[in-house]
Amino acid sequence: MDEEERARTRLSQLAFVFQFHFLLPEFTVPDNVMLPMRALGRLWGEAMHKRAQDLLAALGLAEHMRRRPDQLSGGQRQRVAVARALANEPPVILADEPTGSPDSKASEQVFEVLRAIVDKGGKTVVAVTHDIGLAERMDRHIALLDGRIVADEQHHLAVTAAG
Repeated sequence: MDEEERARTRLSQLAFVFQFHFLLPEFTVPDNVMLPMRALGRLWGEAMHKRAQDLLAALGLAEHMRRRPDQLSGGQRQRVAVARALANEPPVILADEPTGSPDSKASEQVFEVLRAIVDKGGKTVVAVTHDIGLAERMDRHIALLDGRIVADEQHHLAVTAAG
């Protein structure tokens, strides 16, 4: 593949949620989420904006649509970064401490969205975390110590519906 094909493949097949959000400060929250959609070019106009709004609402950020990243808490910024990663509906999401927010409610919202995309969307999430509670809620838990695998456990989690 040439560089353009590699970039297009990354945009359509992979998403990254970094420990630090890397949001663009001059853009609004939805504009940050729409960046990968614009780059890939599958959605345009109102469809792209609706997708961003839906993702942000699922992450508890509906009331922050007009804000910029510097007007949000660290946990809110991380949730915007998760929404941005999910924007192009990639089959694989690579996440570095996706629930690292000090706010437990925000962390739970991020986990629930990631869990739903695995359970209902057939996606794969590979998450690196120091949160043992989070790791134990994943389908597979691989523990590393000094760069070596010390445990590799399959968890067969039942999908439950709240309500």
